[in-house]
Amino acid sequence: MTIPGSGPVVVAGGCGAVGTMLAAALRGDGHRVVLVDPAATRTGPEVLPGDIADPSPPAAAALRSAGTVILAVPDAVAVAALPALAEVVRPGALLVETLSVKTPVAAALHAQLPDREALGINPMFAPALGAAGRPVLAVRHRDGDAVGAFVDALHRWGMRVVEVGAAEHDRATAVSQALTHAVILAFGSALDRLAPPPAAAAAAPPPHVLLRALLARIASGTPAVYHDIQVANPYAAEARRALRDALDELDAADDPERFAELTVRGCHALGDEKDRYRALCGEVFAGLPSDLRGTGAVRNEVAP
Repeated sequence: MTIPGSGPVVVAGGCGAVGTMLAAALRGDGHRVVLVDPAATRTGPEVLPGDIADPSPPAAAALRSAGTVILAVPDAVAVAALPALAEVVRPGALLVETLSVKTPVAAALHAQLPDREALGINPMFAPALGAAGRPVLAVRHRDGDAVGAFVDALHRWGMRVVEVGAAEHDRATAVSQALTHAVILAFGSALDRLAPPPAAAAAAPPPHVLLRALLARIASGTPAVYHDIQVANPYAAEARRALRDALDELDAADDPERFAELTVRGCHALGDEKDRYRALCGEVFAGLPSDLRGTGAVRNEVAP
């Protein structure tokens, strides 16, 4: 057993992608794992259908005996479940949440479970990609031996752990997720409004191809996850305002000098990493399948 405490690990939302990934890793460490999920299609001693905010008698019994409880559920569900968990989860148990926004749940944990060890994690990758070498943000809401052991387990499972505070987490994800997703979703909306001719896709240069691919990936995901990132994150609106302001500046860059200033400012945020990212972009472009890089009609004069 690698995580302190007797009893099973209860994973609420254990049938989802993150819950499934964590459950598999914990089973690999020798833990007994009990899944609680309204989406469960089968039942048994280790799979319990139900709502973690209103646990059924079997789920409540599992929670009482649990050494660790993991909330791999939407943000609103996790916060709504805390009063019920405060009633049934034993004082020595570890609580782990996987929410995409941390400041609201940090405040709720402080108010409703102030004496429990609690850890927030946010895998910054789709579980289908595999965990090896992938980044995960970790917030020690209330530190202790069990929190430290779980963070050690993340390292052992191959994840690249980046520890932050709750506010720092939300500021970072407002840039890396909320801003990024806003750019891609806005691109998709603009593309739909423009109703481009087939040639736009057939002769698309690599940046456009990648934006279409990113749009397809996000549009195929779970809308509630992206909604939480845009709405629940207290810094997301600031990120979207910055995007709108940047587009206004682009509209106003009506002469070559002002446009050149924008390109310089655009690279400023990359700092010393500019050349590394440029090389990475070249590798990505070179790896695109030929049938997605347009036809031979795309000339070198087209901006790459």
